[in-house]
Amino acid sequence: MKNNYISPENIDELCDALQHKDENTFVIAGGTDLCIRFVKNQVFDYKIIDIGKVIELIKIEETNDAVDIGACVTMTELENSQIIKRNISALVGAAYNLGSTQIRNRATIGGNLANAAQCGDTIPVLFAFDADVKIINSKNEYRIEKVRDLVTGIGKTTLKEDEVITNIIIRKTNHISSFAKVGSRKTVTISKINCCGKFNIDENDFIKEAEIFMGAVGIKPVRADIVERELVGKKLDDINNNIDYFVQMQIENLIPDRSSKHYKKEAAIGVVKDMLHGLGR
Repeated sequence: MKNNYISPENIDELCDALQHKDENTFVIAGGTDLCIRFVKNQVFDYKIIDIGKVIELIKIEETNDAVDIGACVTMTELENSQIIKRNISALVGAAYNLGSTQIRNRATIGGNLANAAQCGDTIPVLFAFDADVKIINSKNEYRIEKVRDLVTGIGKTTLKEDEVITNIIIRKTNHISSFAKVGSRKTVTISKINCCGKFNIDENDFIKEAEIFMGAVGIKPVRADIVERELVGKKLDDINNNIDYFVQMQIENLIPDRSSKHYKKEAAIGVVKDMLHGLGR
């Protein structure tokens, strides 16, 4: 790589840049997380591959069976997309609640996923929808991996040094979904706990199936199976007043030895109730 900054505009140029990537080269889309890391760790000697202009990575496309989201689609674009609103309403909520307007205009879904922060807002949604992640390497070879396998821990993924995420693929479903979070600030909120729920609800308003993933209570989003079992078979309007005990049990089960569990028990009750309330909006 001749320059310290390169901005490929198509996949071929991206692969060529990845071939010259070394340990001091960083891939960015919006750059919101990386800039913070540079300042925190006092990193001054680096090279940048900015993938934000790669045309194939900035599209949201819809087929009969799936929604295909380019890795460089921003939170603002997710929030405003009619395709996302029709099919993955929880992702609209996650995008809307991620940071300030300025951050949402820059932050991308691929960056949020690749960063694998414990508090990443879009990640529980992608877990709940069992999304597939399309990945390319420097040899222009693609592979597909389940998002639940891609994220392995806090800041950790299975991505190799010469790989980047190109697309997130979510299969269409007739389930409804919702997202909620609680954070340390009322604006530019960083999640202390977040939650996505995906539900199959019948014509009489009874919950037939439930998948709930909580973020920031483990090294990656975890399934709230205790809460799910309590909700299935119940009518949506009848559950809010009876859910507290089961949410607290869930947090106790997930983080029994963590000092923050007492706070998170109370916070999780509010988050789950907000998520359930969002289903009716």
